Amino acid sequence: MLNKLILINIRLNFLFMKKTYSLSLIFLIFARLIFVYYSSNFDSMIFTKDSFQYIYLSEDIRNSFLTPKVDNYWINTFRLPGYPMFLSFLVNFTDVKFIIFTNFIFDIVSCFLIFKIIYKLKKDYYLCFLGSLLFIINPNVLISSTQIMTENISMMLILIAFYFIDSEKNKNIIFSGFCFAIFALIKPFGVYMLLFIILCKKIIFKIKLEKIGLFALFPLIFIGFIYFNNFQNYNTSFYSTSSYFHIQWLNDASKSLCDDLDFNNIRVSEPGYRFEEWKVENGFDQDTIPKTLIDGLREDSRENLFNNLDCKAISITRSSVWNMFGIRQSNWNNSFIKTPFLELIKIYSLIYVLMINFALFASYKFKKSKLESIYILFVLFYLLIVSILPFGNARTRVLIEPHLIIIFVTTLRNIFESRDYFFKKT
Repeated sequence: MLNKLILINIRLNFLFMKKTYSLSLIFLIFARLIFVYYSSNFDSMIFTKDSFQYIYLSEDIRNSFLTPKVDNYWINTFRLPGYPMFLSFLVNFTDVKFIIFTNFIFDIVSCFLIFKIIYKLKKDYYLCFLGSLLFIINPNVLISSTQIMTENISMMLILIAFYFIDSEKNKNIIFSGFCFAIFALIKPFGVYMLLFIILCKKIIFKIKLEKIGLFALFPLIFIGFIYFNNFQNYNTSFYSTSSYFHIQWLNDASKSLCDDLDFNNIRVSEPGYRFEEWKVENGFDQDTIPKTLIDGLREDSRENLFNNLDCKAISITRSSVWNMFGIRQSNWNNSFIKTPFLELIKIYSLIYVLMINFALFASYKFKKSKLESIYILFVLFYLLIVSILPFGNARTRVLIEPHLIIIFVTTLRNIFESRDYFFKKT
């Protein structure tokens, strides 16, 4: 009888706590919606230089991507068509600035996926609520949700792909593959991510090749279309010129760093400086045949790839630190929040990022499941790719914020479960 009473009491306490956590999450989600709504009144928050490029491309998809547009070849070959197509569809129903509300939807889906992934890993509702809570109050994702940018939708799509990464059910494989295919239409490093996921499925989860082929079907079709379309338009095959552009920047920045270790040097801090200089040196202008510029940019990026490797290592290390510990100060400065609350937001952002990243460094101490290891490997792989950008940008961290949160809560659980962590063996 006593045992039954204790069991009933435990269940009642659990239901009460579960209800309390649920209400807290609902309150924070509602507060987030208010924040996004109020932000829609401030153009300085909604629009960035990249936003205007996406909007420009979305105004005429056919002219932007399906025909060779000589007078604007750089932006047309640099940006992928996925996000402009998304904007082009939505502006038929609403003003462009209200598209930021789709970010709110993407964030809610991501929050739900974080909850499901943590439960899948640890079977602990308290950890699930903690992970969801940490995501909702994440300042990096929050400021991104107020911008017309690709981060929030990309974050959700890659999270779906990882949620089903170990699944062998055909419907899950096809759905996750389709979501990843859309991701590959938005982000230029989709090709590298596809290779990473395929290797994980085969090596870590031992999934059959036909299942992997089913997952890769839509991504390969979408990526193949981009290569084919670019070949049709420019008579040279490529996925995006962004990789050539960024490597050219890295080559020039590393040379500058070898001469003078100054990250505020314009050649290091400004991505377009070397590109514009290179165009002038080669006599490229608006009348240049696009194929000539694209092939020339590809060749120039490869030419100095293995020069100044020590300075490239310094640049990548600095970018990695900035990407992982940056707090988006300039974006918060452009928000409607004013001092002293603005300074409090910055302090909170720094505390948050230090706390979350601590788990990434601490995670290696503890035994992990295959799924837990995947999230850590993905974060490290992603950081290596984006840290090629010499100056670093905390905005790039948005895509892996859910993964860092998952690593944090699972590592927290592993710490408390590890007896050796608290008690030294004698």
